[in-house]
Amino acid sequence: MNTAEPKGHGAAALRVALRARILDAARRIVTRDGLHALSMRRLAEAIGYSPASLYLHFDSRDEIARALGREGFAQLLTHLEPSARIGDPWERLHALAHAYVTFGRTHQQAYRLMYMERDEGGGSGTHARGRATKPATIEPPAPAAQNDVMPCEEAARVADLFVDALEALATAGHLRHGAQGEPALLAHALWALLHGVVAFSLIGPEFAREASLNPIVDAALGAWLGAPVGEGAGERSGALPPACAADKTQEAPS
Repeated sequence: MNTAEPKGHGAAALRVALRARILDAARRIVTRDGLHALSMRRLAEAIGYSPASLYLHFDSRDEIARALGREGFAQLLTHLEPSARIGDPWERLHALAHAYVTFGRTHQQAYRLMYMERDEGGGSGTHARGRATKPATIEPPAPAAQNDVMPCEEAARVADLFVDALEALATAGHLRHGAQGEPALLAHALWALLHGVVAFSLIGPEFAREASLNPIVDAALGAWLGAPVGEGAGERSGALPPACAADKTQEAPS
């Protein structure tokens, strides 16, 4: 079993490669058996290193879990960015909402890793080594305070995409009176709403069938935020699938 930290020429590349191996092994364990099955000892056995070597790269098992979640948020951000380039703010928000739900449905394991529940009390440091926890569950974003800090930079950038669209809608006067408020707070509320749609769909078809998700998102956006009045936005949003909305950003005028 390898216990040495890479040194000398190419050591940085080796450390990066080992970190990736640790995360790959962790992802497989959590995907197959749940977060409660993840331990430094099991990870070490999976990659043929000593548990002590893993602590040279990660302080705790929960730091590894957070790294997996951060990867998921980075994937989500990449998935949302084409929708974020749509000029019309209502169509942009509509496309972002649908793209978010589509990501959760098509990347279920990554999505679960983004929201998996950690140990009560943080589970960090040496006391978390090998300790079993509850099975991984989908945990909704906490209610937002104005100064809330996102779990990682990628998650904050995801939130910013929704904030920007909501700010544009508010500036244009396209928010219902009941939906007025700080765009950051509205973005958190919308995120929680979309997360609920994804969570219900992942529980099973008895809660939400895939074919019903688009109308559910449309109804939620229309009822809560409203649509621009007199501009046909309701018709546009109903007839414009998320993929088509994202593709609009690639079309050049003839």
